[in-house]
Order: sequence, then C-alpha cells, then structure tokens
Amino acid sequence: MHGLAPTSDAWIALALADLDSKLPRLLIDHAHCERKAAQMALRHVEKQAGWPRLADRLSRLAREELVHFERVLAELRARGVPFRAQPCAGYAAALFAAAGSRRTVDEMLVCALIEARSHERFERLAAALADTPLGSLYADLCEAEARHGDLYVELAAEAAGAAVDARLAELLVHEAAVVARPGLPLRMHAGA
Repeated sequence: MHGLAPTSDAWIALALADLDSKLPRLLIDHAHCERKAAQMALRHVEKQAGWPRLADRLSRLAREELVHFERVLAELRARGVPFRAQPCAGYAAALFAAAGSRRTVDEMLVCALIEARSHERFERLAAALADTPLGSLYADLCEAEARHGDLYVELAAEAAGAAVDARLAELLVHEAAVVARPGLPLRMHAGA
C-alpha cells in the first residue's frame, strides 16, 4: 500500500532472531493474527448483513485466513512449539480507536491497513528467509495479504459512495505512530 511507513531493519533483525529461537513468539503471534483476521471478516459479515456481495467476498477472505492460520499452526507443530495465548500488543485496538463518525468506512480502512502491514512484513521476512521453508510460507502469504488489503479499500469506497484516499492518508499517519510505539513486545504488528 502506497504511503505505509516501512518496517525498520532493526525490527527485521529482532524478528529473525526470534524466529530462530526455541520459542518463536512472533510465529505464535502470526497464528493469532490469521485467526483474528478470519474472525474480523466474519464480524463484518454479521454487522453488514444487508450489504450486497459483502458476505460472499468476506466469507472467501475468512476461509483463506483460516487456511493461513492452519499453515502457521503446522509450522509451529513442525518446530515442536505449542500454540498458546500471549498478551496482545494492542495494535488493532489502537487503530480502531481512531474510527470516526463514518465508522463502517473507517473500520474497512483499518482492516486494509492491518492487511497492508502484514503484507509489508511478510515480504521483508520472505526476502530475509529466502530458500527456507518459513521464507516460502511468507512468500506464499504475501499476495493474499495485498489482495485482502485491496478488498477492504474497495469495500470502504463502496460504503462511502466515494473515493476514500484522503481518509486513508490520515489513517496511514495514525498507523505509523501506532506500529512504532516504544516498549512493546515483538509482534507482527508492533515495533517499527
């Protein structure tokens, strides 16, 4: 997504060290992110039951996110790492807190930003882990994350009945501040 603040090399270095550890918390977090993405899509289907074609589009997205969740769970199993709860860094909550009076539009744009951040980080991790199974996994997921982000922007424009570029630009600035908050644990959507 044009305008997304780039992830720092420092985050990549921390992520690679974590992914190479015996307890890769980033991989556990990634599994949670995929699960939450599926849940969010289904939440929109429930909230917007009267929206033509939304259910079909987001149902497909939710299924794809669940496949991603299962793929990450398989990676955890292959490493002998149990899937477990872990504290959230509050990234999505901080983004959704910025939703204004056009809540549906903003929620769709926030979902687009979350998908865009995932895409950007998966792309960086895929490059850093080239020729490894985990690098292949991240490379495989990149295209879907970009497509999901585009879908949410399309849905936001459909809900607004107009272009949403100006609001997206405002939320991009907010997202850059949220993702770069200091003192947070290493997460897929925390740390610049």
